[in-house]
Order: sequence, then structure tokens, then C-alpha cells
Amino acid sequence: MSNQHVVKLLLCGACLTLFPGHADHINPSADRYGYQTLSLGSFADTKNYQSTSSDFSNNNTEPEAIRPWQIRLGLKSAISYLKRNNPNKTVARKGVNVTNQELIDTANILLDWYGDYTPEAMREHFYLQQLYRGNLNKSKFTGYYTPIISAQLHPDDEYRYPIYRSPSFEKSHLSRSEIAAGALMNQGLEIAWTNDPIGLFYIHIQGSGILKLPSGKKISLKFDGSNNKAYKSIASYMKKEGLIASNPSRNEVKKWLDNHPDKMDKVFNINPRFIYFTLNEKNTTTASGTPIITGHTVAVDTNYIPFGAVILAEVPVINSRGQAVGNEWRLLFPQDRGNAITGPARMDIYTGIGEAAREKANSLTGYGRAYLLLNKPLFDDAMAV
Repeated sequence: MSNQHVVKLLLCGACLTLFPGHADHINPSADRYGYQTLSLGSFADTKNYQSTSSDFSNNNTEPEAIRPWQIRLGLKSAISYLKRNNPNKTVARKGVNVTNQELIDTANILLDWYGDYTPEAMREHFYLQQLYRGNLNKSKFTGYYTPIISAQLHPDDEYRYPIYRSPSFEKSHLSRSEIAAGALMNQGLEIAWTNDPIGLFYIHIQGSGILKLPSGKKISLKFDGSNNKAYKSIASYMKKEGLIASNPSRNEVKKWLDNHPDKMDKVFNINPRFIYFTLNEKNTTTASGTPIITGHTVAVDTNYIPFGAVILAEVPVINSRGQAVGNEWRLLFPQDRGNAITGPARMDIYTGIGEAAREKANSLTGYGRAYLLLNKPLFDDAMAV
């Protein structure tokens, strides 16, 4: 088993050399094919293991500590997702080019790992495939979050901005300006109404959100398709037109829109992309159908990085004041997609729900090393002895 795996990886390495078009996507670590001395010191029955790390959700923790229960949830979710698919199917053919079974094996081994989450600690037991593009040899990280807006299930004079479900195919490709002009009105497509058009616009950008009803009940908005138009940044347009500062924040954009309600639609229509939603009373889930995990769920381009994989990444650390205070190694779980997340070295990390999460998402930007982890079959064989 181990010999076959090593042969496969050697052949993959040869392919990357022969076809330079893929060489900027995958960078196997230098010792990837080396046989390391086996140590069981970093493995144990995790159900008896108690972490001494601070809770990741503690806003006073700087830098934030990795939380074992979130990691366990991510690994269990990955295994559950992968087992619903053909184990022999090869995924992410443009990138890491692995089978679902290889990913299952990796996640199962990681369930019993309690060593450090660093390349130095993990490369002895896992293959580390570096994810990067170009000469930088790093991945780019950004953040995304779940916005919350006030809404009602019936319109009135205040709650007059509709939220639409996907229409028929013939009408699904209408532009934002056409929809704003009433092209979908009174056709039974409205699922809710809000009093916050700016918040709704940002829910369109994020692709999901949460509605807070007058009763206090919260309902998730789930992505139900788009009009297939390309996204365009309204901030870039406003900067070009001299409406806001050269490096605008979302708060500056919102303040300008609040002060110029008569020009709001014109600015919004610069972005022709429009998102449709359905109501979902269950907990927020990802594009892979697995639970979303703050700080660990990551949106990726699945042409290069498959759902169910596990990534060891050097991500920017943002403190409770939204300041970047360095980098830390963390396990990330590819569970989501994003329209702007393309290529082998682009990752969008989920930061949570609401305003605090928005601030963190806006601040979470930077570059760091990232590796897709794969179990070494040699280690499996040794464990079986």
C-alpha cells in the first residue's frame, strides 16, 4: 500500500515538472518522500485528552488559541461529507489531485493527533503539499462573515425592500438595475422584506445572512442562485468618482450611502450581480452541507482544493480591536465556496456572525504559508504492526 502511494506521488511530482502550467499550484515539501523515524508521542485517545489552550472565542486571547473541539467537529464533518461520495473518486484534478479515500484516511489519523499544529511537528507523519501561486510561495487570506439584518415576512411602509427567491430560468439573469426597477415584483417571489437596504446589499456580497424578525426569532438566508453577472466593487467606483477616500472602509461607504439615499440605487447598480435566497430555519451550513465553524471553515476553489481536505495554514491573527498582531498556524477545513475565491492559493476564512465578525473579516487580510495535509501510508503500516 505504501509503495503504491509513494509511486503515485512520485509520478505526480514528475507531472508537475513536465507540465510547468501546474508548477505554481502545488509545491511538495522537500522531505515529502523521505521516510521519517516513527514516533507515537503526538498521538493519543483524544476523548481522554483535555486541552489547556484558551478558548478561541475569548476576545481577550491574543493571539487566539486553536480550539480542539472545533477541530474535532471539522474532522468529523469532513469524514461525514467524504463518506457520502465515491471513495475512489479523484477530486481537485487541477490542483492536489487526490482521492476521497486519501482524504478520509488523513482526517481519521488527525482525529488522534494532539501534537502541535506546525509544519515541523506534522511533516514527520503527514505529507505537506504547499498551496501557492507565482513566486511568492504563499497563499492569500481574507475573511467573510454572516451579516444580520432586521426583516419581516410581510411588507409595510418601513419594511419595503424585498428579498427574492430564485425565479424561472428566463428571469434569473436579470441585472440588479432591472430587478431594482421592479422586474420581479408581485410574482410571489418575495420571501421577506427588510428596512435595511445597505445591510441587504452586503448580504448579497457575502452570499448568506441572518434575518432578525420583530419577535426576536432569527432565520438564516441560504444561497439560492445568482443572476450569473460578474461582481463589481461599489467602493472602487465611489473612490474613482471621488465620493469617498482613497482607501475606504465599509463604515465610510455606509456613511456616504446613508447621507445620500437618493443616489443609493445608482451606486448599488454599479454591481450587476444579484443573489437569490431561501429561508432556512436550521443552523447555518456551508456549501458542502457541513456545519460552519468560526475561525476554521474556509472557502476555496474546489477545482484546486477539495471539500473534505484539511489545510495547515499560517493565518493572520486579528485581536479583539481588529488589529493584525502576527500569524499563527491553524487547521482550516475547506467547506465553502466564494465567487471571488479562485485559484490554488486563495482562501476566505469564516469569522462568525454580526458586527464583531464583520470587523474581523474586514481586518483579516494577508499572506501566509498553507499546506494540504495527506496521511503517510507508511505510518499506517507501522501502526498496524
